[in-house]
Amino acid sequence: MSKSVDYIIIGAGPAGACAANIISKSGKKVIIVGKVLGGSHCSINSTSSEVLVNFSKSFEKFRMVKDSYISGDIENVALDFKKIKKLVDSNGNKSKKSFLENMEDCQVEFIEGSACFSGSNMVDITTGENQVVTYKFKKCLIATGAVAPKSSLYNTKKNLDVAAFINMEELPESVAIIGGGALGVEVASFFTRFGSKVTIVEKNDRLLPIFDPYISKKYEDTLKKRGVTVVTNHDITKIERVGQKYIALSDAGSIESEEIFLCTGIVAAISELMLESAGINTDEKGRIIFGNNLQTDNKNVYVAGDVSHIMMNSSWAYYSAMVAAKNMLGADIEYTSEILPVYIDSDPEVAMVGLSEEQAKERGLEYGVFKYVFGNIYGFANLSGAQTVIKTVYEKNTKTFLGIQAMGRGANDLIAIFAIIIKLKLNVEQIPDFVYIDPVFNEFFNEVAEKL
Repeated sequence: MSKSVDYIIIGAGPAGACAANIISKSGKKVIIVGKVLGGSHCSINSTSSEVLVNFSKSFEKFRMVKDSYISGDIENVALDFKKIKKLVDSNGNKSKKSFLENMEDCQVEFIEGSACFSGSNMVDITTGENQVVTYKFKKCLIATGAVAPKSSLYNTKKNLDVAAFINMEELPESVAIIGGGALGVEVASFFTRFGSKVTIVEKNDRLLPIFDPYISKKYEDTLKKRGVTVVTNHDITKIERVGQKYIALSDAGSIESEEIFLCTGIVAAISELMLESAGINTDEKGRIIFGNNLQTDNKNVYVAGDVSHIMMNSSWAYYSAMVAAKNMLGADIEYTSEILPVYIDSDPEVAMVGLSEEQAKERGLEYGVFKYVFGNIYGFANLSGAQTVIKTVYEKNTKTFLGIQAMGRGANDLIAIFAIIIKLKLNVEQIPDFVYIDPVFNEFFNEVAEKL
């Protein structure tokens, strides 16, 4: 059986749903296909992580408040994992319902199933009943997201990932996190807030290797002060279960813990798409090749969201979906990597936007660097006592900002402001003219203008 459709979207997560919304509002017929409406966003990824991060923050704040000025016997307070799982599932179901209502409002047809290319402008969709329908399309968007690759470190049916957390019976006393990137430090943060003894193991010489070494070092120092054990230059080669413990082995030694979680990264979910049938090329790492307009080597096929390997967050999902959808409708828009913010909801917060010092150096720019540290001046709002550390890179001639990286309270808010400053190319003499809600930001921008 074969059908024709103007626009088809493979992947029903945030990026796919956003693109479908934009295309349908233009009056075009569009179908979206995926195994689950909402994708992994509603299950093991964003929804679960957001709930766990928020729970952990509330739990830690409760313990700090108790220790600060509440008396009485409340020492037996503990996590109820059954309630946590119920709330995570509830949030996921609400998110799925929201996606469904959105598709219905936009009159987008959702097909539950899997898809693969069978030609340069054809897609085979296999439904749950194993029926295969071939669709001939004019434009197609790949928004299949990303998945954790199968690991050879541990031969077991048990998933050593964050999704396993809500299936626990009780909080583990000790946890080892394999991988010190964005996901690893975020997972480590909520286990630390819950009260587990946490060890982060990273194969590189520092955590958060995508960040400036200065920020990474400050971040590691803060974690160590909070009792987290940081182990770098450890490339784990095998994980064994011995009694009630896990042992992670490497050439540099072994790490022992009650529970262990693999946070070593995710890869684009493209293995089942048969890209070669559509003339879509990949690079040496198996990633889809595309231009700044998100168009692949097949001029009728575009990418958006995590599958693009540019960034792995909701902000990029929606932004890239907008760029791709409008280009599919005939526009000519290119995404701008310099204004894409990166935010990690760890403890402390870490965020960045624009160029790093290393990137500015590679481009041969005449740049300068400005560093700033806020002490523990927030009182009760910053019970952990962590500093806020900022490093900015600016162009010497124009005194416009090229990039900023920040760690600490308010880092995400500061990065959002700097994304606008960089986009509008405001110079250091202009930014003190604004009044910011957070007085600390006023102090920082005035200091920057005075120094530069």
